[in-house]
Parts: sequence; C-alpha cells; structure tokens
Amino acid sequence: MCDPERGPLWLDPDGKEGVEVLADSVAGAPLRFCSNVAAADGTLYFTVSSRRHGLQDWLSDIVEHVPTGLLVRLVPGGEPQVLLDGLQFANGVALAPDASFVMVAETGARRLTRLWLTGPDAGRHDTLADGLPGFPDNVSRSPGGGFWVALAGPRTPPLEWLHRSTPGVRRAVAAAARRLPAPPARAARVVEVDASGRLVRELHGTGSRFRMTTAVAEHAGRLALGSLVGGAIAWCDLDEPNWCDLDESTRKSRE
Repeated sequence: MCDPERGPLWLDPDGKEGVEVLADSVAGAPLRFCSNVAAADGTLYFTVSSRRHGLQDWLSDIVEHVPTGLLVRLVPGGEPQVLLDGLQFANGVALAPDASFVMVAETGARRLTRLWLTGPDAGRHDTLADGLPGFPDNVSRSPGGGFWVALAGPRTPPLEWLHRSTPGVRRAVAAAARRLPAPPARAARVVEVDASGRLVRELHGTGSRFRMTTAVAEHAGRLALGSLVGGAIAWCDLDEPNWCDLDESTRKSRE
C-alpha cells in the first residue's frame, strides 16, 4: 500500500512486525505525494502524483497542469528507479495479467499510459486510452483481463480551456480554488477498458450520499466503489438495469 507522505509501505499480515517504509525518496528528493502501487514477483510499481503539491492540495496540481508525476519501480533490495517522468498527476497503476506492461492513469490528462515491460517494445511507452469521459483515479484489473477505471469527476470544458491558458492564469485560478473549493458531484462513474485500450463499458450511478468515485474493484459480479471524500463504500450489481442506487448501497455498507 501507499501512504501519501511516507511512501510505499509493507504491512505484516500477522501484525507482529508492524509497518515498514520501503522507500521515502526518489532520485534524491523526498516523496511528497505517493499515490498507488501494483506488484509482481516482489517488484513494486508505484506512482507519485505530484512533486509540487501534497494530497490535501491535489486540486492545485490538476488546475495548474504542470506535469511532475512519476512512475517508479522498486525491486527487492534495490533503490527506487524512475520509469516515467513528466506525467499529469500520476494516479492509479495496474499490471497486465501477464505482466507484459504496466498501466498508469494520468488524471490531469484524462488518459491511461502504458509502459511495456517485456517483449520487443520493452522500455517504450504509449497511450493505452485517451480522451476519457472523466478524470481517471484508481484502477483495478477486471476479470476479463482489462481494467476498471474510477472516474473522480466528469469532463469539464472550462478546465480544458484553462489548461490551454498561460501558467499565470492557471496559478491564479488554483489559488482561488483553494479558498473556495467546489463540492464534488453526487454521482458515480466508472469505465472498463480492455487490454488494448478499447472502451468496453461505461457505467453511471447517482445518489445524495456518495460523491467522487476514486476507487473501483469487481468481485462476484458486483462493483465496490470507494471515495476520497466519503465515509462508506457503494456496492453495485453489474446485471441490474439501473446498475447502482448509491443511496441504498451506501446505507447498507454502514449497517
């Protein structure tokens, strides 16, 4: 798991040895905003969302649109190695079922970026999916070999216009957003993409209790949704025509 300020952590499942910080710096700089981690054969792949802002100031990074995110690899007994730099708010990370590539969600760019780990393209990165209908956050593998992607918020044309403006304008708007933050929308939105980046499904849910979907995972035909700003999870049945009644599912998760 990742702690935003402490970095990737190892937790003893038996609780006897406590918590060990596996890395607290990258390339000589302290970790400021460690985000997500995926693992294969003891090797960790983790993201650093921003080297300018911390977790509590994530919106400033999105608005300022300065690419300082990282994808980092940590092998057992080794030092953290930067695999990708200059990412737009690097967030969720997941490995292909055969570990042939690692995928990272760039929240600020509304895209999924793929880095090949094996085969003739090893070391090369490309875009797995672009122009997503919202801002991708955490990701998880779907049973069919693709990926579930939580969309923390919908696409917003004013923000897209802002990203094309000057750095000074973006900094001014970011400062205003810190003073008067807007509440996240009361909605859930997730997409499923296959291993080639093709959009398989796009699902919506609404309700008055659940805001800002930041995590998604599938189990036994249901999706579990989490939120950075919520006090409960939402369970949604994939075979239901209305898909997700967030008020009902969050009520049950509290009981």
